[in-house]
Amino acid sequence: MVRISLSSKIYISLLFSGLTPLIIISLLLIPLIDNIDTRLLYNISMIMIATILSTALISRFLSLHIAEPIDRLINSVKKMEAGKFEPVSAKTGDDLDILIDAFNSMGREVTKVIKNLKELDEAKTQFLSVTSHELRTPMTPIKAQLQMLLKEHLGGLTDKQRKSLEMIERNTERLDRLLQELLTISRIQSGRLKLIPKKQPLKEVVEETVSFMKPFAGKKNIDIEKEMEEVPEIEFDRDKIIEVIQNLISNAVKFTPEDGKIVVSLKRYGNGAMIAVKDNGIGLSEEDCKNVFKPFFQTDEWRSRQVGGAGLGLAICKGIVEAHGGEIRCESKPNKGTTFSFYLPPKIREKIELSQEEVVAGRVEGFFTE
Repeated sequence: MVRISLSSKIYISLLFSGLTPLIIISLLLIPLIDNIDTRLLYNISMIMIATILSTALISRFLSLHIAEPIDRLINSVKKMEAGKFEPVSAKTGDDLDILIDAFNSMGREVTKVIKNLKELDEAKTQFLSVTSHELRTPMTPIKAQLQMLLKEHLGGLTDKQRKSLEMIERNTERLDRLLQELLTISRIQSGRLKLIPKKQPLKEVVEETVSFMKPFAGKKNIDIEKEMEEVPEIEFDRDKIIEVIQNLISNAVKFTPEDGKIVVSLKRYGNGAMIAVKDNGIGLSEEDCKNVFKPFFQTDEWRSRQVGGAGLGLAICKGIVEAHGGEIRCESKPNKGTTFSFYLPPKIREKIELSQEEVVAGRVEGFFTE
């Protein structure tokens, strides 16, 4: 399809708007030509030619001084939307110059702000990476010494001493997990997350992870049910996907009251697979569902203090799933429970192929596969 620029449209419309009355007059004069004096006919012809030329010149002037600068401005705005700013170089000698200068000035400022934000983000990521790595280094000998003390390799312990050391051990483990999360999120944000993919059955990984997490859920008398379909073998990093499922189940346990229920399901999704973790807990608002995958996001300050955590688990899940070429989403209503589901393609970063029946059935509703 041929696209006509704004300047061309204005030029053509002005030209033809000027010619229209002349064409009408010419048509009206045709029957009278035989009765018109030759000199008069010559004068009329000259007037018509002069009018046509002046109309064309005026149209061209307007095109060069108004329409073309506007075209350039529109093109520059579109490029800016795509993240690339190009200043508009046009001088019209009127108020349009003020608009163009203001746009160029705004574009330079926005570009400068974006550059500064990128530099700050890179510095933050680098800081998280270095800090978490350096803090983790002394954790290994600390944990080793604690184990030696608890196993009484360095002498006997009183009950009070043992309880104190066990409390230190629990908090050391908590700190170690936090440092590991910081290290992982910094790798995700810097694009340095490494996957070790292998084609393997996903069903046994899900079942194994659910079995591992059942004692954790049992502390609140929460039942974890499984709904498993047979799915084809797909390519994924086993440890990373186990981490995602563990995080989702752990999150569900935290926000589900005692005697609640969690359902972990595995379904075929096109030529890939979908895993979902559904609970009947306190739920999330629509706004929280949109923000819950952001690093350090806390849905509620009081509630977060009750369950603990730095707000990194779901951000890590999102990073791992997207590194595989999949997508993760949240569905929830306050006091109705929450469902976190994610899909994985058959191979790393390969596009999912969906049948028409799957789309119509609504199994894939909410995911983007383009």
